[in-house]
Amino acid sequence: MKAATSFLLAFICLFALSLPTQAGENKAILIGVSQYEDPDMNCLAYADEDVKEFASILTNYAGYGSSDLIVLLNQSATKKRIADAIERTVKASQKKPLNHFILMFAGHGLPPNIQSNRTLSFLAPHDARLNAFYAEEEGRIHNDTFINKAWLTRQLTSVKAKSIVLILDSCYSGARNFGELVARNLGFSISFQKSDDSKRGVVIIRKKTALEVLESRIAFIASSNENQPSAEYNELKHGALSYCLFQYINAIRKETEDSDHRDITIGNMYDNIATLFDKVQVRGAVLSNFHQPVLFPLPNYDQVRNMTFVSVQGSKKPRIRTGMLEIESDPEGVEVSVDGVRTGKNSNCTLELPEGKHIVSLYIPRTNYNHSFMVNIRDGQRERKRISLRGSLEVESYAEKIWKAAPTLDVYLNDGHVGKTGLYLRDLVAGTHTLEVRVENVTKKRQIEIRPDSPLLVKYKIIREAAAPPKDDKGVGNVVF
Repeated sequence: MKAATSFLLAFICLFALSLPTQAGENKAILIGVSQYEDPDMNCLAYADEDVKEFASILTNYAGYGSSDLIVLLNQSATKKRIADAIERTVKASQKKPLNHFILMFAGHGLPPNIQSNRTLSFLAPHDARLNAFYAEEEGRIHNDTFINKAWLTRQLTSVKAKSIVLILDSCYSGARNFGELVARNLGFSISFQKSDDSKRGVVIIRKKTALEVLESRIAFIASSNENQPSAEYNELKHGALSYCLFQYINAIRKETEDSDHRDITIGNMYDNIATLFDKVQVRGAVLSNFHQPVLFPLPNYDQVRNMTFVSVQGSKKPRIRTGMLEIESDPEGVEVSVDGVRTGKNSNCTLELPEGKHIVSLYIPRTNYNHSFMVNIRDGQRERKRISLRGSLEVESYAEKIWKAAPTLDVYLNDGHVGKTGLYLRDLVAGTHTLEVRVENVTKKRQIEIRPDSPLLVKYKIIREAAAPPKDDKGVGNVVF
């Protein structure tokens, strides 16, 4: 007998869902998962920070109050908590309909096909497990630890709201079967637009009968079609779709007077995101070389293109009024950006900024960690921010049989030996690290993400099995993505 550990590789799939603002009841559920407790699931660098930045945009620029948002990050984003938040919001909307609803998910997800099998398993909460797949009928496989496509579709199509916008920033996010489920639940069918370049990537929605009337206008925007992987990029410090969305919103704010609000429509937003995909460079090529955004409009494009996505307050001022911002960070020397633009300075530093609210980003190149926060600069005043960019890691092991003692694992961080399970490491620099454990000639290695406000606990399950793995007649014993 020997110790053995399964190795599974997951695609990075980020999801984000958003929508309009202003006037009446607006609600948003924002979910970001960069940390996963399953050792077989790679952590993500930017998913949670993308959600935080979008929440800041909604509350500071777009008229949302803090009570209008439910934000679930990392350990708080379990499957149960996500499901409870969505179901409560759906029930509340049926009693008191909303003007606008936003659901944003950034984290791992699954393609519609896994090996030769189709699956309705979709989004990965913090507690998802990759080794929990089993065979269903009709050649499908399923995993109860993931959020199910059919369940999510039923919830979203049950929301009572005038306008709904879903944005998925993820691998294979324009999956036809998800769009088809949404359309079918509402009495529609879909087909892909192929001939009109002005509507590149726009999916045409058709009524099944002429008698059906849709109460809501729905726009579902995806970062790529179902055959294209998409990713988060170190050059952008965001997922691709989130980056282009934030860039466009910032551009609109800069050309709008700070005393005014400006509506951003679905059509203008989508057109500008598609344009940015053709201009923004990553990995030596433009984003559109890797994947293109897709738009599913319900009931049709003409009715959805003029729908308000968000109404944002401008930042353009008639005269320049400035204040000072002092930034101190631990560790020192991190790159500082303001509203998406590098300042050329590293903390600790002092910046002169225009009066008003700004998103400040601190980036640690060696760990690819990007932390954003909001500041409100006042004319002639000095603001001081002290930011800790350190977090902690705990590593445990347990045996497959609860009555057996788990062997002690040697733990390495960034190729250096740091101790044995269960150790607890404090003051680690936030961002990406390489975690490795070794036991009895078996090595397990993966990337992890350290966060200042979210201690990471990694649990390794030790399974002793025969040298030759047992035959899996169902073909789902070791699912590889």
